[in-house]
Amino acid sequence: MVEIHITQRPFIRWKKSEIMTDKTAGWIALMISTVSGSTFTAYAKVLTTALTSLSLMLFSELLTAFFVLFSYGFLPVIRRILHMHRKDLFWLVVVSLLNGVIGPILLFAGLFYTTAVNAGFYSNMQMVFLVMLAAIVLKEKITSGHYAAILTIMAGTIVISFEGFTNGFTLQFGDILVIASSLGYAFGSIYYRKALSHIEPHVSLFMRSFVAITTFFIVSPFLPQTFITQISHFPPALIPALLGFGFIGRFLNSVTYYQALDKLEVATVSLVGSLGIIGNSIFAYFYLGEPILWYHYLGGAFIILGTILLEVMGTHPSEEHLEMHMKQRIP
Repeated sequence: MVEIHITQRPFIRWKKSEIMTDKTAGWIALMISTVSGSTFTAYAKVLTTALTSLSLMLFSELLTAFFVLFSYGFLPVIRRILHMHRKDLFWLVVVSLLNGVIGPILLFAGLFYTTAVNAGFYSNMQMVFLVMLAAIVLKEKITSGHYAAILTIMAGTIVISFEGFTNGFTLQFGDILVIASSLGYAFGSIYYRKALSHIEPHVSLFMRSFVAITTFFIVSPFLPQTFITQISHFPPALIPALLGFGFIGRFLNSVTYYQALDKLEVATVSLVGSLGIIGNSIFAYFYLGEPILWYHYLGGAFIILGTILLEVMGTHPSEEHLEMHMKQRIP
């Protein structure tokens, strides 16, 4: 069995075990979560040809709500929300709008105009925004190591944006939307840490889904194409993608993700999960036929290196904050 320790040497150790321990089960769950999560962007990219970003948001959050209620029960979650302080409820709605409405809609809209490969790389800008907002909003100190990691990620982003400096600046409209989505998610994470760190993650997840679903029904009557119309004209050829998006990219990913968090160190799950960008690119290449060019390799190497540096140094002030952030975030 492989063990990873990011705070002491040797960082990677092999430990013999004759039976499946909790850590072994956790590693299996983490691998399944990482692989299944790598399919999310590509499946969503396919579905943007038949469903609007608002409809994809609805489908995604319905699955999240089902997962939370299936795991924790309807009445306990509702009781917790009804007995919540008004100030907490206000911030929970704000965070829900950022993480459940603005972030997903910008991401799905961006996928319509860019490739799944690019979206996978640019979504890692969330790590950069998270560190910067922590310094601005939470007054946390940014170390020289953080600056080095941020510059490394930015260098990778620039290499991809300029296509290896061969064709000038080529940042597409969809790429900008994906980066804006990452900023929205980062704001949501920061305000969750600032005002809602005492709220249980599953409660905030359900509230996020509730706010997103409510927003959909408020906005949908004013849209030119209704959800029913989209479903009635949904191409049968895309049903496998819809099932993959719902069951593999969301449900299976979420279930195994929380199993991994329950059995492994949070830092391990966070570090390995950050490598999902590799699986995202590979799946987009085989499933969508999207090219992975030399500047993707170069820029991606910078982005992955910078992301690992941030994970190792920590983007959260304590293990408890990291755990709360990880549990609150369904990939």
